[in-house]
Amino acid sequence: MRHLRSTPAFVSLLSAAACVLACVSMTACSGGGSAHSPAAAGTSGAGTSGGAASAGTSAGAGSVGTSGGAGSAGTSGGAASAGTSGGGTGSAAAGAQGSAGADAAGTADAAAGEAGAAEGTDAAGATGTAGADGGTPSAGCGMAPGQALGTYVKYMEMVTGVTAKQAPRNYYVWLPTDYNPLHAYTLVFVGPGCGSNGMQGIQIQSASGNNAIVVGLDPSMGVDPEGRQCFDSQDYPDPEVPYFDQTLKAIESNFCVDKSHIFMEGFSSGSWLTNLIGCVDADVIRGQGNASGCLQGLPAGTCTKPIAYMEVHNNPDPNNSYACGTQNRDEKIMRNGCTQQTMPYTPTGLVVPPGATVSCVQYVGCKPGYPVIFCTTTGVNPQHNPGDDSTTHITTSGMWNFWMTLPPASP
Repeated sequence: MRHLRSTPAFVSLLSAAACVLACVSMTACSGGGSAHSPAAAGTSGAGTSGGAASAGTSAGAGSVGTSGGAGSAGTSGGAASAGTSGGGTGSAAAGAQGSAGADAAGTADAAAGEAGAAEGTDAAGATGTAGADGGTPSAGCGMAPGQALGTYVKYMEMVTGVTAKQAPRNYYVWLPTDYNPLHAYTLVFVGPGCGSNGMQGIQIQSASGNNAIVVGLDPSMGVDPEGRQCFDSQDYPDPEVPYFDQTLKAIESNFCVDKSHIFMEGFSSGSWLTNLIGCVDADVIRGQGNASGCLQGLPAGTCTKPIAYMEVHNNPDPNNSYACGTQNRDEKIMRNGCTQQTMPYTPTGLVVPPGATVSCVQYVGCKPGYPVIFCTTTGVNPQHNPGDDSTTHITTSGMWNFWMTLPPASP
């Protein structure tokens, strides 16, 4: 019953120009190494003018320079000048206690932020951590992306804390076509079904568009107990939690992520993985979405923190039973403190295929900010894949819009 093979989602054909998929890593494809090849923080402007300034010791607005470097961090919140010379009028971002990020009240853009760069220049990373224009920015804000935009790029990593066989893993990163390293993006992890790679999971970007960074996780490169590539979440502890945690750290370190808006969804084997991560990492995952997966047996007391939850499961499901779906749901109802009372819910963008039925409910009384929504489909073809853009759109526009209604997680 565990991780039975799913029908892989449609794989977007990549053009010859997207040869970056061949492999991007700290070493060659055949090599090991750590999670990512970080783009170095810029020490001068990305454009032809002065670099972005962090909070410095000089007060007042700086003028646009032709060679100005980043201002050094100061001890009082004055704005540093954008350069030592030049005739422009752009002002530098306000600082707070020498921080290069937004001030404590969240009312000022961070240094090197969209409003902090000198007028008419392209901001670059300053020495230190560049700020972002909202949310809870990660350490990668201000760094050049170092990869193609609007397409999946493959990365390799060696996961620590697991066996040598389990250590080599892949993941794929999709960046918005207008990616701005000074904007903190929603981050969505996607787990595909057995036999699929990280590009072949739910295509959430069909709903999120340029508003999210998408990371496609890859099933184990080794052979799991079922004899094929699936996420290895049969027993706990397992190699998937270290894999996820290390990948998240790499993404936050090299791209501009809003750490208060991190989500995860999965189909089939990826849904098992999503349930696992939504349990042990509920303090970092704001919400999860599931389609046709089961709940791994975990020790009592492992899943304690609430998590916003939405699931779609067909009845019947020949691969992961409908009872798996209700078990997932009931665990979230208990964890989120909901009652058994329900009210109707209609996912955004819902499509009901001919001959199918869709019934979604939201549970009442859940902890504020942690709703539980469960959708039952019947007559969907294929029965094991009831949610993507080929069927009901619940795992794309439905889940994306559900997540966007949630208040951000506390930093």
